Amino acid sequence: MLVAMFAAKLAGEPPPADEVRLAGLIAEPMAGDWRGLARFDGILTRQEFESRMDRVFDPWGGLRDYLRLGRDSVAIYASARDRREPLVVIRFAQRSRGVRAPPEAYRNPGATDPPVATDRPLAGLRVVIEPADIGGAWAAMEDRSVDFPGYGRVNEGDLNLKVALILRSRLVQLGADVYLVRDRPEPILPIARDHLLAVAERLLRDHPDLLPGSMQSLAAGLRPGDSSRLRFTAGLLLTKTLETRARTAQVRRSFHPDITIVLQHDATPGSADGRLTPTNRNIFFVEGAYLPSELQDPWQRFRLLSKLLGNVTPTETTVAVAIAARFRAVTGFPPVLYGDSATTRLVAPDNPYVVARNLDFNREHDGPVVVTEPYFMNQPVTLARLVAGDYPGLRDLAGHPRPSIFREYADCVAAGLVDAYASHSIGR
Repeated sequence: MLVAMFAAKLAGEPPPADEVRLAGLIAEPMAGDWRGLARFDGILTRQEFESRMDRVFDPWGGLRDYLRLGRDSVAIYASARDRREPLVVIRFAQRSRGVRAPPEAYRNPGATDPPVATDRPLAGLRVVIEPADIGGAWAAMEDRSVDFPGYGRVNEGDLNLKVALILRSRLVQLGADVYLVRDRPEPILPIARDHLLAVAERLLRDHPDLLPGSMQSLAAGLRPGDSSRLRFTAGLLLTKTLETRARTAQVRRSFHPDITIVLQHDATPGSADGRLTPTNRNIFFVEGAYLPSELQDPWQRFRLLSKLLGNVTPTETTVAVAIAARFRAVTGFPPVLYGDSATTRLVAPDNPYVVARNLDFNREHDGPVVVTEPYFMNQPVTLARLVAGDYPGLRDLAGHPRPSIFREYADCVAAGLVDAYASHSIGR
């Protein structure tokens, strides 16, 4: 749809290849994409499908208008009003395949030693490491750069990359097959600036409804004729949508993981203004909790159904809870208390560290995905550790000898993956 729109707007002149490629990254799913969901035939029973839809993925009921549930199958429609021809019909399993419950140590975090006594406990596991954001010279454009008085400037994308490089080394040593999405603070999507501006300009002028909802609301505060509106939208379009989808497309072409780990750092709202907080907390996200307004977007409906029908929730939950247990044992930090909120849903009984939320990276990557967001970057001790950089051993910081926070982060994730893999809840 979007590619055809650009071609028509150029009055018969073929658009530059860059523009066509960018347009393809934000196009709606095609008929073949929907039919491709048939690969999930026979994975979930109707009871499992409905239970997970209502509890994890669609707690506010925005998806049901696009479905027709039968005893043995579910028909999926393009419109909530037109039920003449379904896009695809998915058959339910007749009996549950069963899901092994997480071990007690994962439901109640606190384990301290890996349960597998081998030097390659992750042999056979395929892991994608996704360092979120971009960092470097792009940090300001993506709104992930803050100058903290007395500490210096912190770019979250750079922090995520430091952890990713250490984590890759750790996981390879443990026997995993690892795919690192980026290894430098640059977008993986090479794009000429004028082509990016051309795509942003046409979207703003002709189809602002095709911009992601968050981008629409941010761009709406700027005057239509304001040149900064175009630059602002282009920056968000690149760093928040195009780059994300380019990365996930690259992984899709190159690697089929058992689990994707998205590395991020958390902060309180005051962080954007350089304000500090005395507290520190951890939180971990799995996929779900789509808002009804988000489900008006065909792409988000398609991604929800890909995740739901692909049965990612048991693996995501077990891995997230295992990683959360390791962070709790090492840091002692309490959870961010999202719970069942306006944008999240609890997924592990009595475990507030893990919630479902519809975030870009866990939505766009195929298969099970866990987003890790430990630490508040704007907490003074954490901030001191972040600006100290990576180092071996211990260093006196804030009055105590402390290890590199980047190694601590990577070690907790690695240990959590060992725990989950040992329980046969991932990749086996």
